[in-house]
Amino acid sequence: MRSSQRGVSYWGILFGVSFFALMIKVAATVGPMYLDYMTIDKMLQAKFRDTQVDKFELTQFSKDLAAQMDRNGIRDRKVEDLMVLSRDGNKLLIELDYEERKNLMANLDVVVHFKKSYTTDKPDGFTE
Repeated sequence: MRSSQRGVSYWGILFGVSFFALMIKVAATVGPMYLDYMTIDKMLQAKFRDTQVDKFELTQFSKDLAAQMDRNGIRDRKVEDLMVLSRDGNKLLIELDYEERKNLMANLDVVVHFKKSYTTDKPDGFTE
């Protein structure tokens, strides 16, 4: 009777703690990448809510965005590396397309790819 009421073994506890530590490591590696992407996405959406966004010059738009990225703590990336700015007539088109690679442990890397399009001819300013 007593042997059926033993509980968790040493190996079970070790496995549980190791799994929990691995999940924390993955979250600490991937989390900042997603936070940077969400910050960039919100900055672009705010720019596209501006009624005069289609009248901006591409160089001025790029400089404003770079300054805003610097203020928001995204200093390790340049606007040119993250997105392609172009015009199609009076429409402003932005293709946010980049990937980040970070080392998880030893020779195991995590790669995250972000891709989104923004244009002034959509009511909400962006397309998936």
